[in-house]
Amino acid sequence: MYSRTPNDSEDRPSLPYGPRVNDPKEKKCLKISVVIPAYNAERFLPRCLTSVFAQTLPPDEVIVVDDGSTDKTSEVAAALGARVVKQKNGGQAAARNAGIHAASNEWIALLDADDLWLPEKLAHQAAAIRSDVVLVYTGARHFDERGTRAIQHAIDPLTARKMLQYCNPILPSSVLLRRQAALACGGMREAAYACEDWGMWVRLMPFGRFAAVDAPLTEYYVHPLGMSASPERMLDGLRVILEPTLLVNYRGFERWIWRRRIWAAQLYSAALIARENVLKSELRYFVRSLLAWPSPFWQPQRYSSFAVSVKNRLLSRQALP
Repeated sequence: MYSRTPNDSEDRPSLPYGPRVNDPKEKKCLKISVVIPAYNAERFLPRCLTSVFAQTLPPDEVIVVDDGSTDKTSEVAAALGARVVKQKNGGQAAARNAGIHAASNEWIALLDADDLWLPEKLAHQAAAIRSDVVLVYTGARHFDERGTRAIQHAIDPLTARKMLQYCNPILPSSVLLRRQAALACGGMREAAYACEDWGMWVRLMPFGRFAAVDAPLTEYYVHPLGMSASPERMLDGLRVILEPTLLVNYRGFERWIWRRRIWAAQLYSAALIARENVLKSELRYFVRSLLAWPSPFWQPQRYSSFAVSVKNRLLSRQALP
């Protein structure tokens, strides 16, 4: 099934990477820039930046990109010790790109303003760096105001690269990447207001290997204003990256097949997001997913999840007076 991966070729672009980072002394000297896109994030920044400055491997610089905020995002970030870059509101992709361009170090750690890290996060990622690695990600804990919602251990890199054909298993707040490679692949597509990170991971693959730290060292905050509560926004982002990025290496009937499979997978994800957030659109997304690719051999869990959705809908109707 996975005969090849989009944008993954034997002839990798040549980049002047630094020396192999294996010596413990070299790891301590590793310079990392943290890039935090922020829009009206003053209430999140204190805990976010506290987790950054508490790293056992301290970053060399911390950049908060104020994406046209109307609150005190810039003031809070500066008071807490971050370097602030201001721009007109352009979305998360534009803010991340601005931060990557403004950074002065080889390695970039991405972090959303409402997320945070455990203290050993950067140190463990630095230990995973090799000369041919362009991206290192970690596992994550998903939490909300009531506590932990899920623990996601990092998927092994080979599996993750295959999964990037149809979904995104890598959280942006967990990522440490090479600045040079990020710039060479064109950064994030600013026309996409979702899935922009997924598109960049795919375009990064030809430039080198991915590495993973299994432990859930990234804390991902789930809340009503976040991506986890917006299935339509996610699908809109998919429309931007689908043809030019995810399907770029496919032709003819194969392209048609993978287009349908990708839509089926993402509509299934949209259904699960709708279920978590008690949205009425849950059943509709399940139906659209099965119609896009009916095969029970492609993500067979879609059928069991659909059955649960139908059962819940029937029970809720029976409960009505």
